[in-house]
Amino acid sequence: MLRSTMLLAFLIGIAAFVAVLVMNGFADIVRGVAVIGWGLLAIVLIRLLALSLAGTAWGLTLGHRAGRPALLYVGLRIVREAINCLLPAAQVGGDIVGGRLLAQFGVPPGLAAASILVDLLLQTATQGLFAVSGLFALWLAFGDTPVVREIGWGLAIAVPALGGFFLAQRLGLFALVDRGMGVLQRFLPGLVPDRPIDLQTGLAQIYAARGRIGGACLVHLAGWSTGILEIWLALDRMGQPSSFAESLVLESLGQAVRSAAFAVPGALGIQEGGFILLGSLFGLSSTTAISLSLVKRLPDLAIGLPGLAAWQMLELRKLKLPLLRRGA
Repeated sequence: MLRSTMLLAFLIGIAAFVAVLVMNGFADIVRGVAVIGWGLLAIVLIRLLALSLAGTAWGLTLGHRAGRPALLYVGLRIVREAINCLLPAAQVGGDIVGGRLLAQFGVPPGLAAASILVDLLLQTATQGLFAVSGLFALWLAFGDTPVVREIGWGLAIAVPALGGFFLAQRLGLFALVDRGMGVLQRFLPGLVPDRPIDLQTGLAQIYAARGRIGGACLVHLAGWSTGILEIWLALDRMGQPSSFAESLVLESLGQAVRSAAFAVPGALGIQEGGFILLGSLFGLSSTTAISLSLVKRLPDLAIGLPGLAAWQMLELRKLKLPLLRRGA
């Protein structure tokens, strides 16, 4: 049922995406992307920097407890992003895979899973702060208008969910996961791991190092901020130079729209609609706004496709190891 729902959301997103392109002049949109030229490569490199910062922040939450090189977290973070962006996985499937792959590299399963939960919380919280900075810039530019108020209310809706996710981690609710797995193991052996993964213990160990949590937040904020440069460079190459405040609004609130559409893989069609709405506030035509959205999608493909290939290589490595051991 869940798989069917995700597939339906994926198909609806593709239909909406194609409709937006056709209705706004596909040829003009493509020309708007092509005119950026060398800037497209620069934008891919900027996104690679953003993902490297995100991976570094993930590694910071574990620190010496895992003892793994920073490049491992960066590589697995790219895999996580590739799955979330390019596959119908509701933007969380990549995180599940990332935790499992991290455990394959020797990190205790409970600690690996806990690191994913903490990293998701920190990512969302810092993205929220980034979006609030964009909302503030929008308020400075246009004042207390209906659009500003509606965006503000939209961001406020996420606060209770974020707070609940944090409290669930800190109040020990994830200990119920281990207990539930123990019950399943008794009645359905082989379906879940033989031993508890100690998820709550892993969370407690990570949160005990407050300095690393604070450092990870700062690194995540730096990662989100790199997107401002993507927007500024793309618009400048399109002949639509923008100020820092305009680029901040487009990036921060555009990312918020994309995250809100988590049920649609890649936020197909929805990201484009968000850029049309936000771009219109600064005088951008719908064609330019959609071109900008497509430019933002280019790194998803340029980095994501190799990321998917790396994921498959890691999965093959997992399959080969038992065979090699048997052969020995």
